[in-house]
Amino acid sequence: MDKVKLRKQTRKARGNSIVEFAPALSILLICFFFPLLDMLTVLVSYGLCMVLNYNQVHEASLLQKIDTENPAGVVRKGIPDQWLSGMGHLVKVQGYPQTEIFYRDGQTGPDKVTDRIVMVKTTVVGSPFLTIPLPVVNVPGLNGPMTFQLSSERQMENPDYAP
Repeated sequence: MDKVKLRKQTRKARGNSIVEFAPALSILLICFFFPLLDMLTVLVSYGLCMVLNYNQVHEASLLQKIDTENPAGVVRKGIPDQWLSGMGHLVKVQGYPQTEIFYRDGQTGPDKVTDRIVMVKTTVVGSPFLTIPLPVVNVPGLNGPMTFQLSSERQMENPDYAP
């Protein structure tokens, strides 16, 4: 008789963990796994947008100002189109990447030639990978769009191409 009572008590004690497993797993997934997955995709999206910006500033340093400011040119249209059809597939982009190009003077060398520096500012608006519904707060990257504004500079290969 004592063995039967002891066996029933041990079975009851072990069964509690199975009952608590499903709620614990759902809390773990909803509160930790999916938000961390979204944060990971934000990092990947940022890195891919940096690749776009670096490619644009590299090409802008090789071209004349007229070619870089052309809305249908390589810097503003060609590179973003290639990026959107390639790496940009991994970023859920809203709209089209916006590009601004600026020029400034650099250092003047001993031969009295002033370097010219080009700066390209790229703005990309993306959506989160998984939209997590939060009723009160709009958090970019979790349940709202995230805006990346990247800028980089590079010395012009030929200073005569800049204004």
